[in-house]
Amino acid sequence: MFYSILRTICLLLLKIFWRIEIEGLENVPKKGALIIASNHLSYLDPMVIGASLNRKIYFIAKKEVFKSVFGRFILKNLNTFPVDRENADIFALKKAINILQEEEILCLFPEGTRSLNGELQELKLGVVKIAMKTGVPILPVGIIGTYEIYPQGKKFPTLFKYKIIVHYGIPQHLNKLKLRDKIYQKEALNLLSKKIKELSTIST
Repeated sequence: MFYSILRTICLLLLKIFWRIEIEGLENVPKKGALIIASNHLSYLDPMVIGASLNRKIYFIAKKEVFKSVFGRFILKNLNTFPVDRENADIFALKKAINILQEEEILCLFPEGTRSLNGELQELKLGVVKIAMKTGVPILPVGIIGTYEIYPQGKKFPTLFKYKIIVHYGIPQHLNKLKLRDKIYQKEALNLLSKKIKELSTIST
């Protein structure tokens, strides 16, 4: 209930302040497990993804943002769980796999952190490994505009000046039988990177 209400509010704010445009919703399965893999430009990105889809989405965030009681309360009610980026976080991995096994959507930002220059950074291999381990397709997503609105180091987002565009691509199905094939994994990651880059540079 809390998630649905907040999603509606966020979508309204995105429409008022940044005239959000959503493209490719027909590519998003209406049911079943799915991994969303998006570029990461700003703290606004999870809000953009969550508000633009009718389905409930689960997110992973660095453990540092869970330190405050208020932040922890909000994030947990927004289906967000922590990950330790400095170490191999087995708990976070198991949580991610459990979510997908329950036929839900998991959103990952495979760059691992927000871009400092607005360009797509090198992707981490974890997204491909999770997809292959679970047999769940990856949906590439490109977000445009949030870097200009709210980049790293800026205290407050710019209102009204910029437009946000989010492009949903076509789900990518990986070969689960090649889980131990490192060359295949790297090729799959490179293809995913190419798809996300294309989606985050086209305009409507």
